[in-house]
Amino acid sequence: MSFLYSALKPIVRKLVKERAHQEESYEDFVRVSHEIQAKFRFALPKIRGYEFRDEMIDGCHCIVGRKAGAAPERALVYFVGGGERRWQLPSRKSMARYMDETGRELWIPLYPLYPDHDILDEVGMLCDLHRRMLEQYAAEDIAWLGFSAGANLIMSTGRHLIRLGNPLPMPGLMIPVSCCNLSISEESYARMEEIGKRDIMMSAASMKRFPKWYDPDGKFPKYLWGCAAEDDYTGFPKIIMYFGGDEIFAAEAPEYEKAFQRCGVRDYTVHVEPGLFHGYPMFSFVKEGRQGEDEIIGYLKQ
Repeated sequence: MSFLYSALKPIVRKLVKERAHQEESYEDFVRVSHEIQAKFRFALPKIRGYEFRDEMIDGCHCIVGRKAGAAPERALVYFVGGGERRWQLPSRKSMARYMDETGRELWIPLYPLYPDHDILDEVGMLCDLHRRMLEQYAAEDIAWLGFSAGANLIMSTGRHLIRLGNPLPMPGLMIPVSCCNLSISEESYARMEEIGKRDIMMSAASMKRFPKWYDPDGKFPKYLWGCAAEDDYTGFPKIIMYFGGDEIFAAEAPEYEKAFQRCGVRDYTVHVEPGLFHGYPMFSFVKEGRQGEDEIIGYLKQ
């Protein structure tokens, strides 16, 4: 464990996890979400040596970047995290690495956010984005990378395409990092309670609140929000799934292993990194996160 990570752990636990234990009503969830979103101002990134443009998909912005003068033949779609309440964009350094070191064009969709939109709006926009990208790229040349809520949307969008009868070919590679579901098996929840003792960001109890925030009317079919023990992953492409060993969502890693085997997913990896935290490859300012980002870039270069 790096010195910086060791020093940050108690601070993060104090600032994030202890606050997260405070109960929020749905009304609180709506109010805080609107306050967060009101502060956002859209602007294209500015990074020397790279060029960016704005593509509109279903009325939503999608940031598209590439190395200046390049003509990439492959693409990376970065599904941002942020709890589907805000867009947690990658750092400029990470953006540059993903474009430069993988040779891919980088697409960052700013999908519709809760609470004014819902899961169907989100996956609908992302399916339309994929449809447009297939006009420019072969399916096998498109990769999906997502962190936290972005990882959830990778899985939800893939399952939605399956439910629709696979009207579009899947991307060539999916890399969901720290995904979770609204439906949790009893076995997974028991593991979450044990892991929660080490998690510096979340508790197993928080999983009880998520359904009332994201599906307060209970109107969405289970496949959209996910249940690792039950979902259909038939037809999923190569998938490399990441969890930190000290995050509660790692409790579902065994369920995903079984699900991929059950559904005949031939090329999959479920990687649980001991001692690490939620979405760790996104936090590349610590050694552990940088190592995770290095691994992901290695997969994207292949």
